[in-house]
Amino acid sequence: MSNKISNVRQNLFAFAAAASKGERVEFDYKGTTIRLVADLKASKLSRIEPLDILAKGTSFEDLDAALKQVHATEMTNWDNRPL
Repeated sequence: MSNKISNVRQNLFAFAAAASKGERVEFDYKGTTIRLVADLKASKLSRIEPLDILAKGTSFEDLDAALKQVHATEMTNWDNRPL
């Protein structure tokens, strides 16, 4: 459904909100139909902010070295277990 330009001008923000939600918004201006279309719809994942999950001063290399050390210790304990 096309709207008149005066109606769009009076309710511009409502029409912009409708277009951003994916609704079809059209209006006629001097014999031309103009359609408002949202450029990009932001995904929910794009709004996620990264969390600092490591203690300050710790790097992934430190974690990798610690994991290898724990693995070596556990393998030694496993090999030396009483049967």
